[in-house]
Amino acid sequence: HLLVPDAKYLVDVSGIDEGFAATLACSGLTAYSASAKLPALSTRDYVAVVGCGGLGLVCISILRAKGVRNIVACDIDDAKLAAAREQGAAFTVNTRKSDAGENLASIVDGALAGAIDFVGTPETAQFAMNGLRKGGRVVVVGLYGGELRLPLPPFAQRAVGLVGSYVGTLEELRELVDLAKSGKLTPLPVNLRPSDEVSHILAELKAGTVVGRVVMRMADSE
Repeated sequence: HLLVPDAKYLVDVSGIDEGFAATLACSGLTAYSASAKLPALSTRDYVAVVGCGGLGLVCISILRAKGVRNIVACDIDDAKLAAAREQGAAFTVNTRKSDAGENLASIVDGALAGAIDFVGTPETAQFAMNGLRKGGRVVVVGLYGGELRLPLPPFAQRAVGLVGSYVGTLEELRELVDLAKSGKLTPLPVNLRPSDEVSHILAELKAGTVVGRVVMRMADSE
């Protein structure tokens, strides 16, 4: 049981699949808030989503729902890139390949307005920064860790930005739930599993074999 101190913290998710709804207050909200930190986009602009786990996949769906069409999914796993296509990504780049930077540049053709890094390593952040157009912005969400060393003059000369994003606000959650209720948001793959499989699930997450999100059901609700 959970005691909520005030009804203002409750969000009505009626009409949304319960497995998908369970992901909205965590993965969904984090991705939604990050997408709100991108610069203003034109129809020609591209957005790169770096890391296509549960966060990246729902972010692609959110960007599509917001009207972004030129979405480039970037990941080291071809299975996750295939799932990204299903969510609405128009292009994919396997970042494990040595020519990933060149592939991204050829796709965006100087029009990469923003990138959201859901991994958060020096390599992924640098990859995203390198592809930006003038005035572009990288939003770092991932917490993998490391240290990023960048020359300062290009920040001023190219007017680019590097910002962080961590979860989101209650108001953003309400906006996201409304978006899901509208039917514009494509649910990411959700695998409902019994809670006694938690050790196996954690092992799968560590191995990177989970596509989308795993939602556990407690034993008394199965």
